[in-house]
Amino acid sequence: MKTNHVSFNKVAGPTGKEARRWRHFTVVALIVALSMLAPQLAQAAAGDLDSRFGNGGIVATDFSQTEDYAFGIAVQPDGKIVVSGQSGIYPDLHSALARYNRNGRLDSTFGTGGKVVVAFDSSSDYLYAPVIQSDGKIVGAGSTHGAGFLLARFNADGSLDQTFGSNGSVETTFGDPTAAAKAVVLQADGKIIVVGVSGAGPYSELNDFALARYNSDGSLDQIFGGTGKFKTHFPGVDNTGSSATSVALQPDGKLVVGGYYKKNDRTPHEFAVARYNSNGTLDSTFGQAGKVMTRIGLGDAFSFGIALQSNGRIVLAGYSDTTQNHDFSLAGYTSNGTLDSSFGTGGLVTTDFAGATDDIAYAMTMQSDGKLVVAGRTGEYPQNDFAVARYSSDGQLDQTFGVGGKVVSDFSSIDQAYDIALQANGRIVLAGISFNGANFDFTVARYLGR
Repeated sequence: MKTNHVSFNKVAGPTGKEARRWRHFTVVALIVALSMLAPQLAQAAAGDLDSRFGNGGIVATDFSQTEDYAFGIAVQPDGKIVVSGQSGIYPDLHSALARYNRNGRLDSTFGTGGKVVVAFDSSSDYLYAPVIQSDGKIVGAGSTHGAGFLLARFNADGSLDQTFGSNGSVETTFGDPTAAAKAVVLQADGKIIVVGVSGAGPYSELNDFALARYNSDGSLDQIFGGTGKFKTHFPGVDNTGSSATSVALQPDGKLVVGGYYKKNDRTPHEFAVARYNSNGTLDSTFGQAGKVMTRIGLGDAFSFGIALQSNGRIVLAGYSDTTQNHDFSLAGYTSNGTLDSSFGTGGLVTTDFAGATDDIAYAMTMQSDGKLVVAGRTGEYPQNDFAVARYSSDGQLDQTFGVGGKVVSDFSSIDQAYDIALQANGRIVLAGISFNGANFDFTVARYLGR
């Protein structure tokens, strides 16, 4: 096909009359284009999917026609997005990472076509939570076949860092049949703190908070708890148990760990939070000997996310049983561990998405303006959708976000968001899973923050 065009690079350019006519045409075309775009720009609002990311705000990644589960997300300083989880054919599932450019495309400089799969255990393993070091290396925490903490470090190109632990990874056990890391945080000095659960197993209540701190080379920090690792037991009778699911560092170096707790077989699960001094000892000025348990409603309550606000308030996020099935639930605590009456209603917040739906919150992050963004799923099992809610710093739903502070995104028959992160420009990024008709894929969605 032959194309006619005007070139301003030729020696013989258009005449003055032609040039004026061309400028007039260009101005008119620009005005028309902007007028067509204006309604779209006007409609864009906080909580909308970001159309400039992936395919209409979403990216689904299949590794090789396998079951691919994304559990954790972290954003690099350059805006690239790192997602961790596992990939394989059940029950042979192994640790997986994917890295995306800012536009949502897989980063071809990372691993193989943007993806990495590593078998740390002959049976199964996974990376639940990633974090980015200041040197660009990626640290992932998870578990090896559910038997111990798994901590692995990758170079910026996705290869294992051979200077870390044994060939790039470390496994830590606590003398129990099972252990799994659920969250990780970096100290300013480069030490790595990992929290999770250790005990009789995932189907038992005989479990405890488990914590470990590592030096930058992957060795256990013997200053922390005396051996570099320890467990915290919450009081109870019979089959008491607890699990740590989130962690944050206070500016004074104290460590705040959130999770859930069950007193015995006849009582429901409760939110649980503990605070530790920098050497790993429980902080006696917090709650009861360093620990706080909070019952929400009449049924079970599980906490998965944590945020530390500038006024010293500690916020946990998760879900609880309500008359509407399950609802997003938040609890705000003062710096000494008591419920903060200025947060929500008596320190508590519950959010229902559509009445009688299964609303499960798995993660929370805090914006620079103090607003709290909570992510998870909503729907009637097994059909779920991504769910996001944004709250003011005192726990009120942010009416400028989505519809009444809530957003629901339906990508497939089964969608679940497991983690959340913020980019420097305020955009909100969720990682989780969606069903492609045959199996699950890593799924990343990005929303406008303002």
